Amino acid sequence: MKRGFTLIELLVVIAIIAILAAILFPVFARAREKARQTSCLSNVKEIGLAKLMYVQDYDELLPRANCAPVTYTLPDGSVSGSTNCLWLYQIYPYVKNAQIYNCPSWTTKWPTDAYSSTVAYGYNYLLSSLALAQIDQPAETLMTVDCTYYLADWDTGAADNHNPPANRHNEGANAVLVDGHAKWYKAGVISYLDSAEHAAPPSPDMWSP
Repeated sequence: MKRGFTLIELLVVIAIIAILAAILFPVFARAREKARQTSCLSNVKEIGLAKLMYVQDYDELLPRANCAPVTYTLPDGSVSGSTNCLWLYQIYPYVKNAQIYNCPSWTTKWPTDAYSSTVAYGYNYLLSSLALAQIDQPAETLMTVDCTYYLADWDTGAADNHNPPANRHNEGANAVLVDGHAKWYKAGVISYLDSAEHAAPPSPDMWSP
């Protein structure tokens, strides 16, 4: 004679499955975000290498934050309606892939057919037009970081034209440094988290050349 499951046994099994799901789902979500973090780290690495290639062609000078006024071609081949040529347009001939400007953990995508300063990676504004020789510690100076605007700095001050790093990868942000190596930084290491304006970066200073 076949014996079926009792209601209590079924409830116990369902409870066990629910407990396992509650334990495993956050792990899966964190692993998925870790994969996105790795993809983003590759993006900032490519951006850093493109800027270093730019440097070799422009007398050892890093890109300007905004080279204006100029006429230039957008990634889709059309002529920009804006004469503000931001750093991301200046290095595009070395990148040749607009997807590199998109962070997989940020839903906003950079357009290829129109001027936009809303991009997933921000340039350390203090490096604009500097010569490599002017940077004392290139392996410890931030070049480009996870962001929501084309220029980045260490705080959320509304008085300036920069945004802080976007800590969207497991409570941290990716960055590429002037020497070309890229790494992840825990939130609060390279920026302030108090939503206030600060006159100087947190210590150790990784922003100033």
